[in-house]
Amino acid sequence: MFKKLIALFLALATAFSLTACGSDFVEKPDEDGWVATWASAQLVAGTNELPTKPALKENTCRQQIRVNIGGEKIRLTLSNEYGELPAIFESVHIAHLLNAGENAIDTATDTVVTFGGSEEVKIEAGQTATSDEIDFSFEALDDLAVTIKFGKYAGSAATSHTGARCHTWIIEGDHVTDESFTATETMTSWYFISELDTWAKAGTKTVVLFGDSITDGYGTTPNQFERWSDEMTRLFQANPEYSNITVANEGIGGNSVFGGLGTAAKDRFDRDVLGIAGVRYVILLIGINDIGYANEDISESMKEQYSIMIQKCHENGIRVYAGTITPVGSNGYYSELHDKIRNELNDWFRTEKSFDGVIDFDELLRDPNKPDTLLPEYSNDNLHPSIEGYKKMGEYAYQRLLEIWEGEK
Repeated sequence: MFKKLIALFLALATAFSLTACGSDFVEKPDEDGWVATWASAQLVAGTNELPTKPALKENTCRQQIRVNIGGEKIRLTLSNEYGELPAIFESVHIAHLLNAGENAIDTATDTVVTFGGSEEVKIEAGQTATSDEIDFSFEALDDLAVTIKFGKYAGSAATSHTGARCHTWIIEGDHVTDESFTATETMTSWYFISELDTWAKAGTKTVVLFGDSITDGYGTTPNQFERWSDEMTRLFQANPEYSNITVANEGIGGNSVFGGLGTAAKDRFDRDVLGIAGVRYVILLIGINDIGYANEDISESMKEQYSIMIQKCHENGIRVYAGTITPVGSNGYYSELHDKIRNELNDWFRTEKSFDGVIDFDELLRDPNKPDTLLPEYSNDNLHPSIEGYKKMGEYAYQRLLEIWEGEK
């Protein structure tokens, strides 16, 4: 009888432990399927972020993207989520770029992307459209071009990602199949393209980086791919054991948990994390903009939102890792209140058992002699990391994930 009571006690203790640590986790089956080899978080382009000479309407736009993993088949998702009117795309093509930062394509690879068998697609306001499955071969880290000939789209609100960190070229008329052209206007935004997926073997998995301008790559050089997500991608692809990992950057500059630029993080989470093809892991690094504008202690309300995100991830078979919030001393965001909130949240990230791991960017980048401040060599403006800081973040996040995953084997 005593042994039975001990066994019952241990079973109850185990059940309680699992509940406290996230027993809601639902393991996804490991099988062949679509994974995101590239993605961007969408928002509305500002007036100064829209091409005007010429505008997109009835003209050609060639957009550069760098993929993570290679593949033989693709599907492309276009978004008119923030549009006020239907968006008409008369023709969409994909091809290999000859060189990053230049619009010349390898015409031998130029491929029509169809939607329901048609070269033209009309996307209603507030909607997205995913292409047919297209045969198209590419290797890891290839630079590709998505070229769109726009139709009579006349909306004033263009769905875009305004921090592309690489070039987009616009020219009057139909030049969708041209090898190259002299762009009338060159921008650093992606317009209407939100995700490129490839069909991959079982075991291929997506890591989503969910954040603000630190994830979006503020201060990096256009066409040089210097974000911490880019460094992670290069390291995964250099490691044969983990080259099946793809990284989706879902950062939006100025975004915050409760608002900021673009849809609030709490409201875009389903789209930009749960909705990404092949997602199995997410790193949360968001909150500094909430803190920077806070007039009172908001740490408890932010913990509530993070907890909701954790719960959603676990219910969908996604491991979630806390990225600690980096210091802002000597920046306009700094105050004693703000640093108190930041430290309160970071302490919670480090101890909250429902997270599947911690990636301590705060400890990595802070000055050990002035812990409320970034190390000078890792600082751009005492808020955003320098290019060296981003590189360090990518290296560290990659190493931490491998440590966690190896420890789970």
